[in-house]
Amino acid sequence: MTTRRKLWSLPVAVAAIGLMGKSKAAAQLSASRGYSTPLQDKSLKSASFSLSATGTVVPAVSGKKIKVYAVKLVASAAISVNFRDGASTNLEGSMALAANGGFVEFVNPPNFLLASAAGNSLDLVVSGAGTAAGRVSYWDDDNT
Repeated sequence: MTTRRKLWSLPVAVAAIGLMGKSKAAAQLSASRGYSTPLQDKSLKSASFSLSATGTVVPAVSGKKIKVYAVKLVASAAISVNFRDGASTNLEGSMALAANGGFVEFVNPPNFLLASAAGNSLDLVVSGAGTAAGRVSYWDDDNT
């Protein structure tokens, strides 16, 4: 005989950490191994941008790292771009993009593509005469 459970009768802890569709045992095993997810105690955010010169994509958050898990970017003309940690440290090499070219990158949290140092902004360096537009998805995290 199959027992049916209503969604709202599931333990709140399982639903609260975003493990819908996984068993209670899987949730307990993950927690016992020290695994966590930004969904557990972090707020996932997005920031849209449109820059024709180097500028800030995500403003600095005092004492927090900015961890990016998804990027979508399109160039209006042939330009080169790269993400930078605050005002001076490149997080990756320069990427040449053709007119109307772009890219999408993503990983599942708690993995991340880029991270700033605590208290630094996430900037985009734009070289050339054109506009880089898109969106980054991220969370701000303690200095870990």
